[in-house]
Amino acid sequence: MSAPGVRFERSAAGECVISVLVCLVVLIGVVWNLPASYLQRSLVEPLRPVAESTGLQQKWNMYAPEPTSVRKTLEVRVTMAGQREKTWTFRPGDPVIGSFRWYRWQKLKEQLIRNPDAIPEFAHWAIRELTGPGDRPKHVEVLMRSEPLRPPGDDRPTVSTVQTLYVSDVRTR
Repeated sequence: MSAPGVRFERSAAGECVISVLVCLVVLIGVVWNLPASYLQRSLVEPLRPVAESTGLQQKWNMYAPEPTSVRKTLEVRVTMAGQREKTWTFRPGDPVIGSFRWYRWQKLKEQLIRNPDAIPEFAHWAIRELTGPGDRPKHVEVLMRSEPLRPPGDDRPTVSTVQTLYVSDVRTR
């Protein structure tokens, strides 16, 4: 930067101008991404000329237009001979690599919802995972548990709903 630019930047007036510009950029970003409300509408109009001339009027909700509001988990229940029940569900585990495992299972869950024809094969995979030598599976159910996500700090109890995706008696070989 040139010497006059550095002098201006370090002067009280320069610091003031730069601070005002930074605050204006942050303000525009916040206002444009506020939820639709009277406050948001009243602040947009006076800021619009600056925002549109600088390209700051973009909305960031395009990256997450509808944030997740419900946690859905898959559960496979296998009833053995003698009415003993075993349950498979995804458990995230390790906090370091758990997110990679979670993403894999999340994609599987999404595919099973989109393509219900794949659920029987998934159920039989879960049976193989849950049973050992001597176990005799008799019945299998694949369930989708849905639980609304509450905002941070909201401690009200939630009500889970359970939807049955697949039910079958298991033929032993």
